[in-house]
Amino acid sequence: MDNVNGKNKVFGKIVIGIFIGILLSVGAFAALYVTNVVNFTSSDVENKEAKNENKEDADNDDLIEDEDITTPDSYDFNFNPSKIVNTSADNYTLTVPSHALGTNVSLDSSQMKVTVSFNYYLVNTNYNLGWVTSLDSTTYEMRDINFTKKVVDIFFGGIGQDASGDTILFLMEDGTVEYLPLKKAYATNNESLNSYGSLPGISNIVKFYSANANSQMGSGITILAQDNEGNLYDLSTTLRETGNY
Repeated sequence: MDNVNGKNKVFGKIVIGIFIGILLSVGAFAALYVTNVVNFTSSDVENKEAKNENKEDADNDDLIEDEDITTPDSYDFNFNPSKIVNTSADNYTLTVPSHALGTNVSLDSSQMKVTVSFNYYLVNTNYNLGWVTSLDSTTYEMRDINFTKKVVDIFFGGIGQDASGDTILFLMEDGTVEYLPLKKAYATNNESLNSYGSLPGISNIVKFYSANANSQMGSGITILAQDNEGNLYDLSTTLRETGNY
């Protein structure tokens, strides 16, 4: 009888030991899993992660390709007045482009629609249009201008000696330039603003500058357009010849 009891005690200790061992093993495994030392990933998850990595690589490739696209900013010509092919002044010095008081512009993601925002009071004050307005200088009206080609750059500038020469230039994807003479456009029909078309004889343009044009007769502001060979064009004569200034 004592031998049986002894065997039972030994057997019981073995069972308890095995049970404790199992508990310790499960605990250790759980700890490793939580700390990512041991990790199980299904084939579906692995495939998704692989696809995501491939997509990120593809996106990065797209970004690199985008950097190769030629835009106006890609041209880095040093300003050289001797490259002006139709000078109307004795000398030119660069200046900060003017910004028409009370007028803002924005380009949508399609690059084929420009929104002109303007404040009646500020525009009337700037161009002396004779409008009857309130003194509200914070409310802006919006007018959309639609194009048949993409706009790659928008430039605020002016010609002459006062605000009557304020102009917005639209550089098109084919290197041509369309324009909006602000005073004329507002005075004619501020309910429906539209581009006044392409400037004649101007092509392959990549960049604009605002400059002081100085001569013995006096000085004034002008806009210089630069083509893809670095040549510069004084746009003051071209703009005035349109009859819209």
